Amino acid sequence: MIKVLFVKKRRINFIAELLRISAFFMLLFTGCAAVKSDDIIDFSGTASIESLSSNASLVYSNSERSISGTGIFMFKKPDKLHLVLLSPFGSVLQEVFVTGDIITIIDSGNGNAFTGNYNDLPSEGNLTAWRQIHWIVDIDLPDTLRRTALINRTNRFGDREEAAFKNGLLKSKSTEMGGEVIYSNYAGVDGVAVPLEILYKTKSEEQFLIQFDDPEINKGMPDALFQANLSKYHLYPLSVLK
Repeated sequence: MIKVLFVKKRRINFIAELLRISAFFMLLFTGCAAVKSDDIIDFSGTASIESLSSNASLVYSNSERSISGTGIFMFKKPDKLHLVLLSPFGSVLQEVFVTGDIITIIDSGNGNAFTGNYNDLPSEGNLTAWRQIHWIVDIDLPDTLRRTALINRTNRFGDREEAAFKNGLLKSKSTEMGGEVIYSNYAGVDGVAVPLEILYKTKSEEQFLIQFDDPEINKGMPDALFQANLSKYHLYPLSVLK
C-alpha cells in the first residue's frame, strides 16, 4: 500500500521539470498573467475557467498532522484533471489522473499504478479530496446581478448545496455529505476570475488546501496530457489503497 507522497514545501523550477517530463508541457507556461487582489480584479461576467494549468502547493491536515507538497495542477472541462507531484529536487514522486469517475494514481518511485472508480478511495486520509474533486473545481461564473447572496440550489451533480456569493464571486459552497469548499484570493487572469486558494473541509474535520501560483487560463491543452501511460508500471485496483 502506498501513502500519498506529499513533501515539505520548497520552491522548484517547474518549467524545467515540465520540459523534462514531456514536450507537451511546453504549452502550459508560455507566460504569466498579471493578477490583482480580489477586491479590485478585472473580469468578464461571461468568462469561465475552461482549462487551467498552474504551479500549485497542496496541504493536507487533520487534528493530528499536516503534510504538504508542490507540483503542477492541470484541469480541463468537463472532467479531466492531472496532478504532477514533485520532490524538492524536481523529480516526479507521484501523478494523479482523473477522467470522469475514473482515477489513476502512479507511484513513480515504486513502479506501481492504481486505477479504479474514485469511490474506491479511502473515506478518510489524504486521498479523500479526490472523491469530491469535480465538485471542488466546479467554480461558478461571476454573477454581477446576484452580487452578494446566500442561496440554496441543486448543483450540476444533483446534490443540494448552499452557496455564498460576495461581490458577484462564489466564495463558498457546502453539501450535507460532501463538506465545504471555500474560494479565496481571487485574481483577474486574462479577464477570468480565478480563486488562487481553494480550501476543502470534510465532515470529519480534515482540510485540503490548494494554492495556485502564476496560473494560465483557457490556453488549450491536448488530451494527451490527461492520459496516463501505464505500460511500465505494475497495475493494481484502486481499492487496495484502503
